[in-house]
Amino acid sequence: MGTHWRLLDTGSISAARNMALDQVILNARSSNQVPNTVRFLQFSPHCVLVGYHQSVELEIEEHYCHEQGIEINRRITGGGNLYWDESQLGWEIYAPKNTPGIPQRLENMYRLMCEGVVVGLERLGVKAHFRPTNDIEVGGRKISGTGGTEMGDIFLYQGTLLTDFDVDTMLSALKLPIKKLEDKHVSSFKQRVTCLKEVLGYLPPIEEIKAALTAGISEVLGITLEPGALTETEQKSLDKEQIRFQSEEWIRGMRTIPQANDLRMAEHKTRGGLIRVSLRLDVDRQCIKSAFITGDFFAYPSRSIMDLEAALKNSSSQPAEIAKTVNQFFIDHQVSIPGVEADDFCQALCLACGKAGESSNAEEL
Repeated sequence: MGTHWRLLDTGSISAARNMALDQVILNARSSNQVPNTVRFLQFSPHCVLVGYHQSVELEIEEHYCHEQGIEINRRITGGGNLYWDESQLGWEIYAPKNTPGIPQRLENMYRLMCEGVVVGLERLGVKAHFRPTNDIEVGGRKISGTGGTEMGDIFLYQGTLLTDFDVDTMLSALKLPIKKLEDKHVSSFKQRVTCLKEVLGYLPPIEEIKAALTAGISEVLGITLEPGALTETEQKSLDKEQIRFQSEEWIRGMRTIPQANDLRMAEHKTRGGLIRVSLRLDVDRQCIKSAFITGDFFAYPSRSIMDLEAALKNSSSQPAEIAKTVNQFFIDHQVSIPGVEADDFCQALCLACGKAGESSNAEEL
């Protein structure tokens, strides 16, 4: 796969700076200014992040976060809402999609990227496994969620390793369906995730964890990781990009739910994540006036969902026409969403079109 890659450890920094760094390194690698790169990242202060295709107002308990000093930001990658406390460790891989040995099929690429972390965890005495589509688990419980994005011919693949996790703060900071459930269901949810401290009975020093993951990634990808630093160009770009990633325009993503009396909402669960659809309809003309699609999936190219919304604007709300619009869009734009098909979006849209206009549904989403 090419032998010498750069290893970056950017330490504990703010959410905006970390998100800006994702973009900066991706830009630098896509213009061939830097080598293939593996980065370790941490957050300070603690924060919540929505995925690129999500809406802050649907996913985050904003009042609680402001009260607790929890920063709110948006990733350049898809996926779900996440809470990061200061103990968590993030890992990222930047490389060309045509790197020898890296599968072209996204779901196979996901497996390979995760395998490096699985081998790293074995060095810490943790028996972990890849769980499709994009999780790493220990004894059936999730210890790392992963996902990615791309720019041109370069991909960014990233994951979160749960070390010593504060589940209760996470439940308070994120809007999750389980909040409406009984305590026993909340307890069941907590049993779905685990962390290094729980698995091992103690928390290894962070440098030991990083060293193990470095060795695992190196072994699986067949590379040599050489500690490095940001280039002068990356550093200058970071200072500029951070301003954009601190802005409300980025954090909100201009992803605001349409306001109208004839708002229809629906959600559809797929293997690759949850699709949430909000539509403003002209019922008399059987027309979709505007569409708002969010979810915790990973779409390639990353702009696909916004472009799909544009394609649906003023289109027919009839099921056959929705299918024609969506399927043609997927073909024309070469859309790829692991675990999600064009038909899944058709189902979500048709479900929303068939619902009575009950704006109270927003509470349930």
